[in-house]
Amino acid sequence: MDSTPHVLLVNDDGPPSALYQALIELGWRVRVVLPSSQKSWSGTNYTVHNEQIRYWYYYPLKDNWDGSHPGTLQCWSNTRRPIDTARGEIAEWILVDGTPSTCTNIGLFTSNALLETPDAPPVSLVVSGPNFGRNTGTAFSVSSGTLGAALAGSLCDVRGIAISYGHFTSSPPTLDGRKDAPPLSAEERTEAHALACKHTVSIIVQLWDRWPHDAKVQTYSINVPLCERLRAPRVCWTRVWESRHVQQYVLPNEPHDNDAQRVRPLGVSPHPVQHAEHGSYLDFRPNLARAMRPVGDEPLEEGTDAWAMCEGYIGISRLVASFEQVDGAGVAPPTCST
Repeated sequence: MDSTPHVLLVNDDGPPSALYQALIELGWRVRVVLPSSQKSWSGTNYTVHNEQIRYWYYYPLKDNWDGSHPGTLQCWSNTRRPIDTARGEIAEWILVDGTPSTCTNIGLFTSNALLETPDAPPVSLVVSGPNFGRNTGTAFSVSSGTLGAALAGSLCDVRGIAISYGHFTSSPPTLDGRKDAPPLSAEERTEAHALACKHTVSIIVQLWDRWPHDAKVQTYSINVPLCERLRAPRVCWTRVWESRHVQQYVLPNEPHDNDAQRVRPLGVSPHPVQHAEHGSYLDFRPNLARAMRPVGDEPLEEGTDAWAMCEGYIGISRLVASFEQVDGAGVAPPTCST
């Protein structure tokens, strides 16, 4: 395996300047194709509306984590232009009106033409993320645009790594094991993000180097908890916890049981409801109770990705892009009448 991979970096919720810069500093070749707007919860969906996909060129600024830097609109262009280093621009990326999986496919097969680099080597690794939100358990993982983009690469025979940063709205894991710690302050969040990026890059390098010995793996899913424990991190292999979804769409302004468990997911912004002449609307306010933890007092099973997140450990799951079949040996199939 080439010791220096050619990386396609994709995401579902923002230009990942910090991760991009860290990979470039390794001496790795990196190209970036991103959705032009928020595309969380899109799974492995491909964008096919109108059979055409609009794209732009984007010129990111140094140390710009989320694309919200003043003057960001100057970074967009309908056509290619020189990189303006005087403004702090560091690269040329492609933005696509599509899902993360769409970006993966365009990055693998079309980006050479869009960037006029016909002699560039083929992409050997898709890195998807970092997603700002955990992707632990089957409910989150199957719904995740971040994980979907990495799996879309593996379905094209290109290995993938999905990266997710888990936030804690209360009681984040601490070095001393406290169970009542307050949420991180702004300064602590900044430190946690920097540590998460540092540890993530180190893990990506190690996973790439050992991949020939882990050849059955098509995609790694990394979940990094944003908490104090990143100062002395523990990394462990995990399996995906079998979580479930419950009700995700509710009538506007209607009270519900367990309303405290209903959240507006990170990256999904409220929009004023535009009532059409025909049709009514539901709010996307999922109840995440069964996606986050077992119901009741049942503990999380040790060794699962959700358990690692709650303990403050960095969890890595080995995945393949395949629906698991249930062995039906000894069970007769249904019959049809004649």
